[in-house]
Amino acid sequence: MKHIDIQECHDVLLALAQEFDRICRKHQIPYYMLGGTMLGAIRHQGFIPWDDDMDFGVPIAYIDRLRRVLSEELPPHFRILSRKCEERILPVFKIDDARTFFINTDTPQAEASDTGLSIDIFPLYDGWRTSFQTHLVASFIFFLIRLRNTLYYAPSFRKGWKKQLARLCRFLLPINLDRLLKYTDRCIRKYTIPHSGFFINYYGMWRKKEMVGKAVFGTPTEYTFTGVAFYGVEQPDAYLRRLYGNYMQMPPEAERVGHVSNYYKR
Repeated sequence: MKHIDIQECHDVLLALAQEFDRICRKHQIPYYMLGGTMLGAIRHQGFIPWDDDMDFGVPIAYIDRLRRVLSEELPPHFRILSRKCEERILPVFKIDDARTFFINTDTPQAEASDTGLSIDIFPLYDGWRTSFQTHLVASFIFFLIRLRNTLYYAPSFRKGWKKQLARLCRFLLPINLDRLLKYTDRCIRKYTIPHSGFFINYYGMWRKKEMVGKAVFGTPTEYTFTGVAFYGVEQPDAYLRRLYGNYMQMPPEAERVGHVSNYYKR
């Protein structure tokens, strides 16, 4: 096996994203760069230098069609990973490169993951018609998702107080994960109103900040990202300020780290 440095990591991610973009354009499926990927496009015109993933959002009405055409047209070494097609529980679905993998050094056994370098595709759900209704409903659903995440991930994958909280939750709340996930899905579907004024990325890391007006997303707009054109939100300043505040200010040196540092090629 060969260790992948951050530049090689970016090359793999860019290839995944270009294939995703090609298929979306071919089948007229709208999408947006999200989170750190949108931030990278604006602040760095490409990857945040230490970032090791990419995030995209697709309106929920297109998700099933997207999953179908990806399964039909992706190259053999690119895989779709989701709970609908794999024996795993993932709230979003990923496209990964099967020729890569990572080793989790936070576990005593330094376990090798069967998931490679990947891009995340988040469903963008329609919110309620007013911000107050959206806030109440989304807060409950965000709570369910955080509970599911706490129960799902083994304490060995966490550090400090998060590790102790995960142990406590798993001891006090012996909830069936599949049942919890299905209940969460039912809540999301129940409170999704087509043609509302908001998009909500329930599975994003920023919780309530992930409730964004559709006018901010607007028409998918092209941005240059490491020399390639990808679609992002129409009003990037409003979107990025909601998530990050002063997004043009670089974080402290100690926070300039990726999600996983130990990727390898098979």
